[in-house]
Amino acid sequence: MPQASAKKRKLNLLGMPTSAFQGWNLNKFTLQYAGSLASYEKPYREDYIRRSLNPFRFSIILAIFFYDIFAFLDAILLPELKTTFWIIRFGFVTPVLLAVLAFSFTPSFKRHMQPVISGIMYITGLGIIIMIILAARVANHYTYYAGLMLIFIFGYTFIRARFIYASIAGWSIVITYEIAAFLLLETPAETLINNNYFFISANVIGMFISYFMEASERRDFYMRVLLEEEQQKVQQANNALEKRVQERTRQLTFANKDLKKEIEIRKQQEKEKTKLESQLLQLQKMETIGTLAGGVAHDFNNILTPILGYTEMALEELSQESTLRYDIEQINNAALRGKDLVQQILTFSRQVDIDKKAIHLNDIVVEALNLSRASFPSRFTIRQELDPDCGTVLADASQMHQIVMNLLTNSYHAMAKAGNGQLTVRLYATELQPKVLKGKRTMKTANGTFVCLSVADTGHGMDKKTQERIFEPFFTSKEVGSGSGLGLSVVHGIVTNNGGYIEVESQVGKGTTFRIYLPQHSKGPLIARQGEKEIKPGQEHIMFVDDEKEITYMGKKMLESLGYKVDIHSDASVALEDIKKNPVKYDLLVTDQSMPKMLGTELVAEAKKYNTGLKCIIITGYNDAVPSDAIQDPDIDEILLKPLILSEFSKLIRDVLSKKPNVPT
Repeated sequence: MPQASAKKRKLNLLGMPTSAFQGWNLNKFTLQYAGSLASYEKPYREDYIRRSLNPFRFSIILAIFFYDIFAFLDAILLPELKTTFWIIRFGFVTPVLLAVLAFSFTPSFKRHMQPVISGIMYITGLGIIIMIILAARVANHYTYYAGLMLIFIFGYTFIRARFIYASIAGWSIVITYEIAAFLLLETPAETLINNNYFFISANVIGMFISYFMEASERRDFYMRVLLEEEQQKVQQANNALEKRVQERTRQLTFANKDLKKEIEIRKQQEKEKTKLESQLLQLQKMETIGTLAGGVAHDFNNILTPILGYTEMALEELSQESTLRYDIEQINNAALRGKDLVQQILTFSRQVDIDKKAIHLNDIVVEALNLSRASFPSRFTIRQELDPDCGTVLADASQMHQIVMNLLTNSYHAMAKAGNGQLTVRLYATELQPKVLKGKRTMKTANGTFVCLSVADTGHGMDKKTQERIFEPFFTSKEVGSGSGLGLSVVHGIVTNNGGYIEVESQVGKGTTFRIYLPQHSKGPLIARQGEKEIKPGQEHIMFVDDEKEITYMGKKMLESLGYKVDIHSDASVALEDIKKNPVKYDLLVTDQSMPKMLGTELVAEAKKYNTGLKCIIITGYNDAVPSDAIQDPDIDEILLKPLILSEFSKLIRDVLSKKPNVPT
């Protein structure tokens, strides 16, 4: 038995003596193991082939797909050469790739894998080069060289070619292309320089990628061998430990105390597991609510759109002396508040980019108090001591709103059990000195002027142990279902990220005071600049499409009030048929994004086929409904979030119609 153990210690995963691992030595050019590690070259190649075989097959399938899918591009760009190019793609290159794919399932493939990879890399590149020659001769078209870059991407990365073989194939393609460019084509100098710049750069970059990929894989292989030796040592130690445990177990047969302690530990672990499962369920519920909020916001925006549209048109027609004007303005203002509320819902239901601006906390605190006041019982007293001249802070308005709402909600829950209490909200500017604040979370403070938000309640208060944990994620002292335990953790994260501090004072039975200190950005209140809403008319012909008929009727009336000629549709397919019959009739297409039969972006793409100069605006109930890359789509001129406001809508339309048409490059 000792002799067998000694033998295991001397051998590694490859069946080689571990004394060979004395350094890391590679041939810098071929990347082969050298010196004392030369004996690992063959085992490495076998391991490399075994790991690369399935990715290689997948890469071949992917290469066939992309190589053949570009046949549709041939038909569009060079219809006169379509048949010839398709013969190259489907009659020559694709059968070769399929044959190689079939060959990869044979035992002999492993011996010839790398030469085969180099061969198919060169063959696919040769097919592209032939297309380059034909395209240049027949249609004076020099852009097919870009396809060679895809060959490099596949050859150097996806198809798992080793560096030396991939480099040989890559430079063979480069040389073949240069021969074709100089001897078989009269390529313009500027075109040749441009093509060579990108082409050779792609090849060189691919070589570096392949070089470092293979070097990394060889290093990983070497480390796995060393790790296997250590695993053997650990296994031997485990075996010895197991024997000792067995001996100790026989000695501790009557040690019931330890057994009871183990049982208690297991019970505690079960409790922790149950608690974590409950927290996970709560998080899943929160995620579901966020998803639901986006859909609700979309439908609510569709409801607000006709309200805002009709009230704005009514205000345009009513004189300043009209007795109805005040009533209509109140309806319009209420709809605008609803629009802002929807935006808040969308902000809180998804991750958004932080947009820090100089803001006045007074306005945000007042808004949050107004939203919360309705949920507070009448026996609760709310005191406001807000200094309008406390200055501004540099922060994101939505995050500041989230801070205030979380603190107000915590105060409400602290006083809810008693049924009455007093909430005091203060906002003021103050000078802070280092270490003037108390508490574990605010040991290091900075000099300067800060804006302080203080929220104090007369609730049940907290003991010291609770105060030490209130900023931990998922910690909550509320009843199950009353809170996620994330509120104060989020508040602490936002305040810290904005260079601020939190101070907490609390006594059991007497209440709690939270003070949020944020660096003052500037003194005095922000000066709001509000200009008159300008309505911009026009005379062009517009098609307005939305699956909500009420919105299309409102859009028609709104646009006609501006002087435009308007046709409306509530079915995207019918709208597309209208454009097919009258391709140049319309100057602008305004379409909703979320429609049952066809998305707005799809309608725009189809409409552009019949009128390339057609301007297009996408309207949507929420931004997430539109693909993130749609704003970069040259077919889409603008994306507008519902509800539609007449002054903004009219200006956007004029801006779009005034743009110069996109000229294809």
